Amino acid sequence: MTDLLVKLYTLPPLEPVLAQQQAQGVTIRRGLAPEKHLVIDWVGRRFSPAWASECDVAFSRQPVSCFIALAGDHLAGFACHDATYRNFFGPTGVGQA
Repeated sequence: MTDLLVKLYTLPPLEPVLAQQQAQGVTIRRGLAPEKHLVIDWVGRRFSPAWASECDVAFSRQPVSCFIALAGDHLAGFACHDATYRNFFGPTGVGQA
């Protein structure tokens, strides 16, 4: 299996993208500890119990390594890193529009 390598040191600034999403009613931020069970349950129902377990691990990291996307007050997506292995990205998923 081929790895997908990304030069993270050459990425453009993130702030303009976050501002654009915010203007469209979508907030992207790191998950908070009190949201852990809500996010894990959402991931388990929409994707798989295995992904929910990885998401649980991401919430145990300091800082939390699970980012969430909120459309208004509703969870719209998630992205985790350092869950399965250190320096690995995923799982990640979005709900239906």
